[in-house]
Amino acid sequence: MELTKTVKDKTFDDYFTEVDHSESISEDRPGSMRLFYLNVRSGKIKIADLEKFTMLNIGRYVFSRAKQEQYEKAGNLDAVMQQALRIMRKRGAADAKGTGNELGEIMIYAFLEEKLKAYKLLSKIELSTDAAQYLSEADGIHFLCSDGTSGSYNQMVFGASNIVGEIKDAIDQAFEIIKKISAHEDDEVYMIEKTVLDRFYDEDDLAVLKEYVVPEEGKKAKYAISYGVFLGYNFGILPSGRSDDELLDIMQEKLEQDAQQHAAYISQKIKDCGLENHAFYFYLLPLNDAEAEKKTIMQHVLDGDVDL
Repeated sequence: MELTKTVKDKTFDDYFTEVDHSESISEDRPGSMRLFYLNVRSGKIKIADLEKFTMLNIGRYVFSRAKQEQYEKAGNLDAVMQQALRIMRKRGAADAKGTGNELGEIMIYAFLEEKLKAYKLLSKIELSTDAAQYLSEADGIHFLCSDGTSGSYNQMVFGASNIVGEIKDAIDQAFEIIKKISAHEDDEVYMIEKTVLDRFYDEDDLAVLKEYVVPEEGKKAKYAISYGVFLGYNFGILPSGRSDDELLDIMQEKLEQDAQQHAAYISQKIKDCGLENHAFYFYLLPLNDAEAEKKTIMQHVLDGDVDL
């Protein structure tokens, strides 16, 4: 028994390729560090694919399952993308921190759903609009049922994200978010209990919520707290004079090295924060120029200037 997925089917693996590696960030708890890359064209990472993926999933990111069902029943499902962008533009500028308009906030939503099978309770845009009075620190909140893919217990997964040039800076800044979430954990859980049931109509989804997340009076919730983290960073300069296929091989090798160089650092950060009893799920994605491209991508998305 688990919640329904919201990320659009058959879109993720069209754009993202995972790199195999043997590094671990957790010796005795569930957790993982997974690295992905986009395609390469003419010697550069193909950012247009990231724009397209984001646009295709924007309505699912912005709206709850209940709201999407309302649009569907009214025969207006084709208006979801337009209305989602309208809400985002009202929230603020592209890449404005805390509004739900940051690329990293959308990416952690997509990666947790697609690769962890931890399905959305509240995305960052929902936390900054419908649940804004509760002032959540998280970049999204998801739920992983015990019959998902990681571990043998239910997990409330709080999201954090950061996209910046240097990978260590991205790690450090993401952990600043995680420390804030951890310090307000009870408030975050209270917010979920007060808001989440209104966001679901499907009977199977409601059964999961009432069994594990918001149980009836006299019963206890059945989940642990975990963290999902998306990190975007600069890949570095791709060598010139190589074919795109050769560059993809170079990217894979470099990402394997990134895993080797930073797994122990992430593990130490978890210990420094006193969070060894929590599961962590990291998702890393290199870009050409992370800080410039995250803004460009979101500006194109908010403007509707994306080729689909």
